[in-house]
Amino acid sequence: MKNIKKFDEFIDEGIDFDKKSMKVWFTPTDERYVDTSLENNPTLDKEIMTDVEVWSIFKRAKDGNNDDGNPLIYALKGEKGWEFRDESDHEAIEKQFELIAEKFSKIHPVGVTVLIPSGNKLNRHIAEVIMSKSKDSHLIEGAISKLTVDEVDEIVLKMDSKFRSFYGDDFDEAYSRLESFFDDMDTERGGMFSRHFVKDREMRNVLTDTFKVSTSRYARKSKYLTDKDILIIDDTIGSGQSIKNACQIMMESYAPKSITVLTLMSKLH
Repeated sequence: MKNIKKFDEFIDEGIDFDKKSMKVWFTPTDERYVDTSLENNPTLDKEIMTDVEVWSIFKRAKDGNNDDGNPLIYALKGEKGWEFRDESDHEAIEKQFELIAEKFSKIHPVGVTVLIPSGNKLNRHIAEVIMSKSKDSHLIEGAISKLTVDEVDEIVLKMDSKFRSFYGDDFDEAYSRLESFFDDMDTERGGMFSRHFVKDREMRNVLTDTFKVSTSRYARKSKYLTDKDILIIDDTIGSGQSIKNACQIMMESYAPKSITVLTLMSKLH
C-alpha cells in the first residue's frame, strides 16, 4: 500500500487501535499514533551518545500520551491481549516494514548486526528483515547478555550506587518497591532482569546497568566486532538507558569502528 501523492503533499499511513477490543489495524490515511509511511521513514533520532545514531523504522506521534505506539508493538509480539483486527492489517504493516527496511539499507549498508538480548522473537524478526536487504550481513548473538535479578540487586545495594544516591533518605521505601518488581521477574522471567517489569518510570531510568559482556563467548565474538561497523537492533527505545548501556559495553569490550542503533519504533516526539 503506497501513499497517495497530490502535488507535494502525502496522506500519511499509520495505525489505529481500540482499547476496549484491544485490536490494532492499519490505516492508509492517518498517522496520529504511528507514522508507517515510506516517505517519512526511516527516522533519525538524536545521537544517544557520542557518534551513535539511533534510527527507527516507524515514527511515533509528535503529541499524545505515553501509550502511543505500544499497542502496535504488543500486537506484533502477541502480548498483553493485543492483536491485529485482521491478518490483512498485519500484512500491511509488514509490507511497510519491508519497504522502509529496503530504504534504510541504502542509507546504512547492513554488515555486522548485533541483537539486544530479549525475551521475545520480535528483535530477531527485525534483524532478519533488515539483513535480507544486504548480501554482506552477519548476525551476532550473545555478544552481551542481560544481568540477572541478583546481579542488579547487588549493584543497587552498593553504598555508592546511583539508585541509593538518587533516592537518598527514601532508599528503603524505593528498594521495597523494587523488590516487588524483582519478584515478578523471578516468576515471569526466570530470574533475568527485565526493565519492562519496573512499573515506576523514574525508577527505570535510575537502573542504568542491565547488561554485561558474555565472557563465555567473548573470544569467539571479538574477531567479528573489533574495528567493524556495527548495527545494534532493539525493538523499541524508551528513555534510552538500556541501549546506552549496551552501546557502552560494546565500545569498551569490543572496540568496534562505529555503532548504529536501529529500532522498530522511535521514541515519543
